Amino acid sequence: MTRLRVWFSRTLDVVLRRRRDDRLSEEIDTHLDLLAAEHIARGLSPHDARLAARRAFGGVEPMKEAYRDQRGMPGVDSLVQDVRFAARLLWRDPGFASSAVAVLALGIGVNNMLFTILNAHTIRGLPIRAAEEVVYLTTMNDRAPDLRVSFRDFVDWQAKARSFATMAAFTSNPVVLAGDGRAAETFTGTFVSSNGFALVGSQPILGRDFSPADDAPGAEAVILLGASTWESRYARDPDVVGRPVTVNGAPAVVIGVVPERSGFPTSGQVWLPLSMIPALRDQPRDARSLNVIARLGTGADIARARVEIESIATELAAEHPTTNARVRTRLVPIDEQYQGSYSHPGWRAFIGVSVIVVLISCANAANLMLARSLGRSREIAIRTSLGASRLRVVRQLLIEGATLAALGGALGLVVATLGLKLFTLGIPPGALPYWVEYTPDVRVVSALVTVSAATVFLFALLPAVQGSKADATLVLKDGGRSGTARRNRRWSTVFLAAEFGLAVVLLASFIANVRTRTPAVASDKALRTSAVLTAEISLPEATYGSAERRSQFYAALRDRLNAVHTIASVALATALPLNGGEPGRLDIDGRPRRDPKEQETVTSLAVSPGYFATLGLSLIRGREFTDEDGASGRPSVIVNERFVERFLGETDPIGQRIAVTPIRSTDPPVWLTITGVAPSVRQRPTPNADAIVYLPFRSSPAFDAALLVRSTSSTQALADTLRAELQALDATLPLDQVRTMQQVVRDAEWVGRTSRNLSDALTFIAVLLAALGLYAVTSYAVTQRTQEIGIRIALGARRWQVALFVGRGIAAQLAIGLATGVACTRIWAWMFSSSRAGVTASDVLPLVGVAGILTAIAIVACFVPVRRATRLDPVAAIRRE
Repeated sequence: MTRLRVWFSRTLDVVLRRRRDDRLSEEIDTHLDLLAAEHIARGLSPHDARLAARRAFGGVEPMKEAYRDQRGMPGVDSLVQDVRFAARLLWRDPGFASSAVAVLALGIGVNNMLFTILNAHTIRGLPIRAAEEVVYLTTMNDRAPDLRVSFRDFVDWQAKARSFATMAAFTSNPVVLAGDGRAAETFTGTFVSSNGFALVGSQPILGRDFSPADDAPGAEAVILLGASTWESRYARDPDVVGRPVTVNGAPAVVIGVVPERSGFPTSGQVWLPLSMIPALRDQPRDARSLNVIARLGTGADIARARVEIESIATELAAEHPTTNARVRTRLVPIDEQYQGSYSHPGWRAFIGVSVIVVLISCANAANLMLARSLGRSREIAIRTSLGASRLRVVRQLLIEGATLAALGGALGLVVATLGLKLFTLGIPPGALPYWVEYTPDVRVVSALVTVSAATVFLFALLPAVQGSKADATLVLKDGGRSGTARRNRRWSTVFLAAEFGLAVVLLASFIANVRTRTPAVASDKALRTSAVLTAEISLPEATYGSAERRSQFYAALRDRLNAVHTIASVALATALPLNGGEPGRLDIDGRPRRDPKEQETVTSLAVSPGYFATLGLSLIRGREFTDEDGASGRPSVIVNERFVERFLGETDPIGQRIAVTPIRSTDPPVWLTITGVAPSVRQRPTPNADAIVYLPFRSSPAFDAALLVRSTSSTQALADTLRAELQALDATLPLDQVRTMQQVVRDAEWVGRTSRNLSDALTFIAVLLAALGLYAVTSYAVTQRTQEIGIRIALGARRWQVALFVGRGIAAQLAIGLATGVACTRIWAWMFSSSRAGVTASDVLPLVGVAGILTAIAIVACFVPVRRATRLDPVAAIRRE
């Protein structure tokens, strides 16, 4: 109890210190007055009595300090004094303080920005209540690692599994919302079982959730609006609940509004019961289109649930061998399914880059601290001679470093915030799922504090130890510059070599990336045009359920648009360039079929006649599709140049028969005849084009199609024309995603473009810091060796000889840095192999380029210090203290 009372009293002193100091001063003054009164009574004068009283009482200030030590916290008081002293010293040297803080802020800020991105993509996870209890379930076979789940299998899983508290299914498809007095719009619709929102722990912000009755066959159609849809279409009208609408042409009623952060791993804008999927219960068991998630039950774990679901899959395979033979299950935590892993080589390289930038910043700050510690050697020697221990000197210097790190961390948060804003400018709206947010959280703030604290030991510990080694006798006698300066120069060279070595890694990677940056695909030039306008059309299944009905609609739309005088050509496709396609297994007539695991795959998409002409491309061989292609008895197909190079070689492709079977399909191959060879057009934002097979659009008219129109006038006016023509055919259909082909290409390539911009910025920062570090070290060396340079000039050294004298040290530091960098680059290339087209950062060409660039930078960075050295006044230099 006594210890607790003492601790409480010492803690309270932090708040009541001034009041207690005033009370102590009053008590001491009272004692002195009483002693003085006694001496006056003995016959002394008031002045002599006061002096006698002070002699009798003893030292006032030592007594106050002793009292403070007893009542307060000496360690905290001493720390506060050191912090105040450090702040005063840094305030007196604003040049050093601002330089060190700026360098640290840049390193810490970049590191925090990169960690925020890493946290958003791989660590934070989905906003689900107790997400560690939620798992993702799917099926797989030898042909595909993720087949998803059929409705019939989902029902059987629900009935048989005992390891799960609840299980829900969902899938997403475009839906057309209309019938409420507003123009029809297409939204991302998510069909979800009635227990879905309860599983993820989400509640509507308006209205009610789906009930089991809403998901029953024959129930009245109801929908939930996403918060973004509620705001954009209904201006957050609270009376939207109960409003009748039409969804894909069928009547429905709005029953509530779902928050934007729904918890589901899908960015749904309109939510519908699972039963509203047309003919859901009539789908065959091998129609696998559902995503399934489940919450583990009490006492269950992932291993037990995995064993159980695998045993259920084995039972279903025995009961339904036609559809479920060789079909296995896969169960993983939901965050593992929808989030990346920071153990992936790409993310590990990302982490490595952030560490490199921090290390370069710390090496730069350490060099500044070393230079400053030599200038403060006399001050440190005086403090040591007055009784300060070496530990106290080191602590004082570390506290100065901690003050710089704290300021650098605070400014680094600003740098990180600005960097993230610039980073997100290159991301198209809606490109990222809602749960990927570049916002700070506890992890981000903790990382910022941790990195800021770690930098103290990285950049301040060695300079502090070096500064405390100064011999007080030598320093006070003759400055003691020689030994200390030599040690500091050695460590400066080490730090500078580290800076340049790490900069070499980033610069070599930058040069290697530049060599593979521009895709060697001739069609890219034609695609980057604003003369072609694109849009997307989604046909509701309720109205356009038959292939014949869809084919008639698309034919009528093409005819109407071709009649517009400002339109040069019109085409339809199932996917735009750089926007993917349907993967399929390839068979070539006359060649033996391989095992499905080893069978070659290609990308296929359906295109209408005039597709290549609309893009401004001409076939290399053969002909384009006609309106008859795709009809019964006309099994035509067009392949691209890359397909011919990869699979046919020198064989004449025209007339060859191939078959492309969807990955999940078990149907026998359908043979098609190659009638044309098209230029290679990239369907993915990769450096090189894939092997592509173009199918006639008429053979399988899709519900979702991309419209391409080449205009002879303004594309803005053309957009209004397209909407008017579509409305004339079907007033319930909206025209979505109206963009020029140039914008399509830009939106598709945002990942690579943003990554390149980030990589370029980091490389620039690293090289800039290395250049500033070389400038600071060279300037510091010239300053410290001013007398020596002055003597050389006085003895007859010419300017070029002085420049050579200074340059030898620079060349040695640069050579050490380049050698270190080459070694680090080879290690980097081995750890994070990301070679493309046989190009790596450790190749001779990038390293030669790096050496040339850094040499040029070194010359520029050292020009001013070397020029100053060659223009020194020898008399003034020799007399310099």
